[in-house]
Amino acid sequence: MVASFRLPVLAAIGILSGSVAVAQTNVELMPNLRVAPAFDVALRRDYATGGWDLVFSTLSYNVGAGPLEIVAGETGSMGQNVYQRVYLADGGSYERVAGTYVWHPEHNHVHFGNYAVYTLQPYDAPGGSNREGHKTTFCLMDTNRVDGTLPGSPGSPVYNTCDATTQGISVGWGDTYGSYLADQDIDVTGLPSGDYELTLEVDPGKRLLETDDSDNTSRIYVALDFTRYTATVISNPGGPGGPGDPPPPQVVVTGISPNSGTRNSVFSVTITGSGFATGMPVLFQNGSGKAHVASSIRVVDSSTITAKVTIKKGGGRSASVWDVKVGTGVLANAFTVYP
Repeated sequence: MVASFRLPVLAAIGILSGSVAVAQTNVELMPNLRVAPAFDVALRRDYATGGWDLVFSTLSYNVGAGPLEIVAGETGSMGQNVYQRVYLADGGSYERVAGTYVWHPEHNHVHFGNYAVYTLQPYDAPGGSNREGHKTTFCLMDTNRVDGTLPGSPGSPVYNTCDATTQGISVGWGDTYGSYLADQDIDVTGLPSGDYELTLEVDPGKRLLETDDSDNTSRIYVALDFTRYTATVISNPGGPGGPGDPPPPQVVVTGISPNSGTRNSVFSVTITGSGFATGMPVLFQNGSGKAHVASSIRVVDSSTITAKVTIKKGGGRSASVWDVKVGTGVLANAFTVYP
């Protein structure tokens, strides 16, 4: 194995420009970040200020040839330096400065700075103004397996804690931040009702090395109605019917096969429905006992998803019934776990 080595900023730039030699036979296994469109979009009252926030969930994921891995370094003028570790095909690696770690008091752990930015701008909302979200930092970790068919995608999470030393996103895995978490919001107090464009962008400063920077952005259109206090995802902003016209196809879950299993088992399932899209998480909710885990999630098309389900040990002596959730679509009482 070739030992890893750390490069200063200029040396790292040299690798990109060719002024510092890396063996030609040593292929760099670069990550490639993408971000799914925002989901779980809603208006929420901010009782501390009396205003309103637009809240939403996000999923950024890695479809590259290697993991996105960052490691803590020395303390610099801007805080604790963070290095990106790039792996090589022969087993070696090198590191280059990518940003800083910052302490996030509401999450009670360190975050990688300037990882993402959220923006809202009026599309058909006279009198509206641009707003930007607070979210610029992330704790990077594997929370959802998005595409287990990619070469090098591990079968289980590698980066599974908000570690103060090493964080990352594995090949084929994603990092989901739920709408209930701190800073998953944009302050929309005082905005008029109308249609808005909500944009998510990861690595806005292009500090991370990856194979393609052009796919780091996603956007949706949201109709904000401050008479009903609703936020509706729409596909035709500025449509003739006004805000919210027409609604896009909703995510609907119609079935899962097989629809039952026993504790401490692992098997494949097929989920059917409509409105499925790459990056949507598959979850089991509202049952009793330990939650099962869906991995190797593959969106075959908009109506079919395949996945591997791991049912954990434990639980009572009776059967438990679970809801199946894909994105925003939920099929109630769809899956039964037997002792």
